[in-house]
Amino acid sequence: MSYKVIPISNEICNEVRETLISPQYKHPASVSIATGYGPCRSCLNTFNEGEEERILFTYNSFEGLSDLPLPGPVFIHKDECRSHDDDVFPQGLSAIPVLFEGFGEYSHLIVREPIDADQTDAQIERIFSREDIRYINIRNAEAGCFVARIDRM
Repeated sequence: MSYKVIPISNEICNEVRETLISPQYKHPASVSIATGYGPCRSCLNTFNEGEEERILFTYNSFEGLSDLPLPGPVFIHKDECRSHDDDVFPQGLSAIPVLFEGFGEYSHLIVREPIDADQTDAQIERIFSREDIRYINIRNAEAGCFVARIDRM
């Protein structure tokens, strides 16, 4: 099975960097030195704690997918980074505690399970083998926040 890991769009990231405002909610964003690993929701790499600046803002990962908004906090690098656009699961996400959440219609949660870093592709394929799963969200298992979405190709 082929799939694509979708980070937060470049348009949203660039607007947040330029305005320090959440484009979806008009909430102020804040900049600080990374005190945690993140990851960045654009490049999907972890932050260098104590070194890199990051922006915290409110993001609705269900925009365009569901009528029910479910906003939450996310981080991106303060400085522009290369958005994840590879055809493989981001290696850095396999090294941190994340969950896969399979969603159906109307943002109905159907499956939630911790990542199996040794079997990521097979795990994604198994979740997508259910016809009622529309997409998979990757969620930080410690902080509980959205990381990225996985779509079938």
